[in-house]
Amino acid sequence: MFKPATLRIAAIMAIVLSALGLLLSLAAILRSGMFLFAAISWGLLLWASYIGFQLTSYKLYENEYQKVGYRIYAIIVAFVIFMSFGYVAGLVLSVVLLSALWGLKKNYDEWNSTHPAEAADTESAETAPPTS
Repeated sequence: MFKPATLRIAAIMAIVLSALGLLLSLAAILRSGMFLFAAISWGLLLWASYIGFQLTSYKLYENEYQKVGYRIYAIIVAFVIFMSFGYVAGLVLSVVLLSALWGLKKNYDEWNSTHPAEAADTESAETAPPTS
């Protein structure tokens, strides 16, 4: 459930569902003009989904994959709630999810830029052939 490959698939699903939610909200804006906050919310969730997708390619610990996974799954649940009950995910929820994923990505990017030797060591250790 929290393996990188599984999270990558879930992130792609979240991107597609967020884009669909955004398109539905934009169609509702054109029709009635009342779903502006919904479109903003889905735009932010689409951005959060993309950041979650990027984080799935990082070398993380299991508990860090869980943090990313819970946020990606929350985006999917928000879409299911939107389609089932017509309840918009909400601007606050989208801002919280986006800021959480963005904060995780920023921390990992800063760590890799300030500790390039350690990042290279973990990559080379993982790609090195096993010794017998």
